[in-house]
Amino acid sequence: MLCKIKLQRLARYLAVLAMFPLLIVMSAELTVALLQCTVKEALPTDCRIFNYDIGMILAVSYTAGWATLLTLPIAGVGAYICYIKSLRLRKP
Repeated sequence: MLCKIKLQRLARYLAVLAMFPLLIVMSAELTVALLQCTVKEALPTDCRIFNYDIGMILAVSYTAGWATLLTLPIAGVGAYICYIKSLRLRKP
């Protein structure tokens, strides 16, 4: 049986895993807003920073946001279950 500290640590890791794709999309959106360029999921566009085209990276980041539909419910529920179980355990 897992001890309380391990369950709380697992709950934190699962919570970060659940939110990670959403953070990627938000950082891509912030980058697009700061650079004032247009990026679409379907095709890469020209978006330059320091004379380097990051349009494809941003397009992939937008597409990775769809992973949020899987990670948020699955890892989120896992984190919630681990946290609730850790509250019910006694201290070792």
